[in-house]
Amino acid sequence: MKLMKKSTICRRFLALALAAAMTFSLAACGNSSGGGTEKKEWVWVPEFITIDDESVSYYDMQLVGDGLYYLSYKWDEATGKSSESICKYSLTDGNITKTPLSYAEEKIWNLNGGVFAKDGSLYSVAHVYSEDYSVSEVYLCKFDAQGNQLYAEDMTDLVGDSYVDSVAVDGEGRIYVSGDTNVWLFDAEGRNQGTISLDSGGIRAMGCSKDGKMYVCYYGNDGYELADIDFEGKKVGSTYDNFPSGNSNRLVPGIDKDFLVHDGRTVYEYDTKKQAAEELFTWLDSDINGNYVQNFGVLEDGRILAVTMDWETNDSGISLLTKKKASEVPQKETIVIGSLNGGSDIQSAAVKFNKSSDKYHISIRGYLDYNSWDGNDYEAYVADGLSRMNNDITSNNCPDILDLSGLNIKQLAAKGVFEDLGGYLDKSDKLSREDFLENVLEAYTINGKLISIPYSFQIQTVVGKGSDVGTDMGWSIDELIAYADAHPDAQLFDYVNKNQIMMYLMVYNADSFIDWSTGECSFDTDEFKSILNFVNRFPDEVQWDEEDMSTPNKIQKGNVLLYEANIYDFQQIQLCNEIFQGDASYIGYPTMDGSVGCMLSASQAYAITSKGGNKDGAWEFIEGFLAKEENPDRGVSYFGFPTMKSKLDTLAEDAVKVEYHTDENGELILDENGEAIVMGTGGGFSYSDGWSYDYRIPTQEEVDLTRTLMELAKPVTYSQGDEVLNIINEEAAAFYKGQKGVDEVASVIQSRIKIYVGENK
Repeated sequence: MKLMKKSTICRRFLALALAAAMTFSLAACGNSSGGGTEKKEWVWVPEFITIDDESVSYYDMQLVGDGLYYLSYKWDEATGKSSESICKYSLTDGNITKTPLSYAEEKIWNLNGGVFAKDGSLYSVAHVYSEDYSVSEVYLCKFDAQGNQLYAEDMTDLVGDSYVDSVAVDGEGRIYVSGDTNVWLFDAEGRNQGTISLDSGGIRAMGCSKDGKMYVCYYGNDGYELADIDFEGKKVGSTYDNFPSGNSNRLVPGIDKDFLVHDGRTVYEYDTKKQAAEELFTWLDSDINGNYVQNFGVLEDGRILAVTMDWETNDSGISLLTKKKASEVPQKETIVIGSLNGGSDIQSAAVKFNKSSDKYHISIRGYLDYNSWDGNDYEAYVADGLSRMNNDITSNNCPDILDLSGLNIKQLAAKGVFEDLGGYLDKSDKLSREDFLENVLEAYTINGKLISIPYSFQIQTVVGKGSDVGTDMGWSIDELIAYADAHPDAQLFDYVNKNQIMMYLMVYNADSFIDWSTGECSFDTDEFKSILNFVNRFPDEVQWDEEDMSTPNKIQKGNVLLYEANIYDFQQIQLCNEIFQGDASYIGYPTMDGSVGCMLSASQAYAITSKGGNKDGAWEFIEGFLAKEENPDRGVSYFGFPTMKSKLDTLAEDAVKVEYHTDENGELILDENGEAIVMGTGGGFSYSDGWSYDYRIPTQEEVDLTRTLMELAKPVTYSQGDEVLNIINEEAAAFYKGQKGVDEVASVIQSRIKIYVGENK
């Protein structure tokens, strides 16, 4: 079963029409704990540059000497063809030179995976198509600095079905082309000298070290591994340990050591001889979102250049970082945000705040260590991060702010971790309680404290066939079990195993078996034993089958009963209605008491900690973040629904608005049937088995139903990595395997969770 998303959403690439403008930013010298500052000997101060070129492309921009090289593309309406130019932006004087590419033969060339050499020449892989695009050949090409194609070596048979990813040139001018698990070797004239096939899960990056030697980073048995390439031996050479591969797909020569690398948060230098990495700085301390770093490198004077691309806002540019004595840089008070993953959204918010504040600087402490994960046992990986976070929360190293993503907020609230935001909100001159959805504020009010105000949210709920499950929302676990019993030949959900079903049953019901305020537990009851017996019906593991029938087809044929819907815009209701052919019932996740189990998944929900050292600064960040205005030219920055009423109302009004495409004269554009083309339609889903759906403008009834689900939705406190779920799954395994009876296992679960709750009240 192969799913293909169809999208008509077009990104608007804004021209950077300003002259090269440079702005210095103050660097923070804060420690990683809440409040205060600590002395740092060195900091990296950023200088931000914009390039005055409408055709500028940051996607594969590369630093070579004192210039930034990139390819620009121009479409000729008359000929119906595209032309390319080598562009160089001079970091010395800001001048831009453009050199058109000239091909030796008239063909349909599509360049991919290029690298620029020191003399300005370009090496690239090109896909060459026939006139009807039915045939594609692959060539390794070289262009000189004047844009002339020097050679095009056919490598179609070498590549076969492999995907060609990147090109690199070593210090001796030899060429390396990578794709999937292969590295193809060429001499300086483009003649193939052999192929290296790695016994790995794929190549992550390829590039030269400071001394011009070629290396490859690939996925091995223990995560990402670094190795040098033996060109003469046509094999992978020595491997090197402790390489912080992180999320970087670039191997870049270092300042003093072999490589400069980053993991989305931190920049390191790596020494192959010592097989060790030295931390240089965090991107955020230089007011850069590390997740947006597309490429980076070192200038001859030791400065670091970063090319950034913000895919959401199209806000891209260049940053030049200069190493300075910390004593020479004005310092700010540090506010620490503790976050499991320290994702892109939180970094974007922190960068914006840091650039605007003269007093405070946000630092993010991520608790999931990317470089320590080998790709296996994700639950244990998350549990380790949660353990590190909990240790900090209960110590004097507590962050000022907590990112609530993936946290058990009821458990933490019972421990008195959170400040009450109600008082701050009541005193705010930017925000008021009336600005936000009442049920969201109510959902995040625990034990009388408003612990957070999320910026946006999505909804997850369970959808069934109304003629089977009824049209009223809400049902109990007993009713769910009875429904499954009545349909023994059908699957309850598509592609779920025991642990997933247990999570579905616990997300709204674990608190029915735990009282965090008293420490009492009741996992040895008949109710929980019934859950264990029901979960035991499901498989231990489920293998994904690309050739399998799609989930919508299975539901419509009666092979699958329920659908887990993720509702993140006003179009998703129509998709569910289509899947159930007009008979969709939004019954929700089952609960012990039969109430509605509709999940509210918040995005960017932050809480101020009671032990944090800078509460006023923490509120200033949260207040400014919630009150920010959206840029109409770049769209909204939330994925889902905003919690602010005015923004949600605008979104709902726009969802049902019918507008039509017009030409430059304001005349309606008609389709092949002579009908006006509606704006905002398109996109949808298409499966390889033929099931497909194209979105239309939502009806007012669909918008109203979505808003009803919003009012019913509540946050959940259990997710992957949660220790309560870990204990249940660990101990239940013996029952599933027939090694222990249900009474014995329930008793052990009761004992372990009671001890855990008692230790973590």
